[in-house]
Amino acid sequence: MIELRQLRYLINAAEAGSFSRAARSMNIKQPTLSRHILQVEKRLGMTLFDRKTRGATLTADGATYLRIARRIMKEWDELNAWVKATNNGHAGKLSVGFYTSFSAGNLRATLSEFSDRFPDVRVRGFERDRDMLLAGIESGLLDIAVMIGEAPYGGLVTRPFWSERILVAMPERHPLAARERIHWTDLTGERFLLTERDPGPETRNMLLGKLGMPGYTPEIDMDDIGRETVLSAIALGGRLSIVAESALGIKVPGVTFREVHETNGHTRIGYSGYWREDNENTVLHRFLDFVAVRYSLPPMTGPQPSSQQPGKEPS
Repeated sequence: MIELRQLRYLINAAEAGSFSRAARSMNIKQPTLSRHILQVEKRLGMTLFDRKTRGATLTADGATYLRIARRIMKEWDELNAWVKATNNGHAGKLSVGFYTSFSAGNLRATLSEFSDRFPDVRVRGFERDRDMLLAGIESGLLDIAVMIGEAPYGGLVTRPFWSERILVAMPERHPLAARERIHWTDLTGERFLLTERDPGPETRNMLLGKLGMPGYTPEIDMDDIGRETVLSAIALGGRLSIVAESALGIKVPGVTFREVHETNGHTRIGYSGYWREDNENTVLHRFLDFVAVRYSLPPMTGPQPSSQQPGKEPS
């Protein structure tokens, strides 16, 4: 895994136009900087810099990679500044990461009730994709992340929290909108629109699992847009989307929601909490106890370590 400091080395080298000048500005040895940049290039399988006697310039691949690296570091620095700013909280702080909708659903209700119950605790939310959330937990910038599923990650404790109903979002004039109950088989032949951002990829996998069959694969468009934009596009007609019930708080004219049912009841999707095994924040443990009581969860059986590296999906 490429480290954040290595991204800083790349950015400084690109801006300085020379490994030696970049090393001096960062107060490190030039061979150290060169070694880290070479490690990154080997991991990526591409050359990022043209090395010449008078300096180093970015290759075409390097320029593309550095554009994204700068954006990552900007967001990371903003997150770090935000976390430092919470140090002035009254009795404690809790940094919660998520990528689900915060407009409704269990996450919103849980954090709202927790804040009411413990007014001296300063709760801050942080919405990013799964990889950024896992990086935030690993670095200690986030106390806990709430995400779909229950995948193991090394050094992190995972616990199921709650579940939400799965809904299909459709134009209000769609023929299926007249039905009170919709099953997965009713959605065969429909075209779907999902966001490329989390939890879009997980939703796509669920759709393929529910509707895919020999000779038929559901048509799924994946666009780099947010949840609200997806629903706005659904209102125009021609496509449907699959969402969790937390999306019910997003009001878009022309869009209606219907529960999706299995043979034994409506479909639900589980959410889990992820936190560092060595996190000693007493507010975090207060929050975990609160969630356990609120959702009648069984006692914890201890950490669930895994050989999986943080920030990588299990195979």
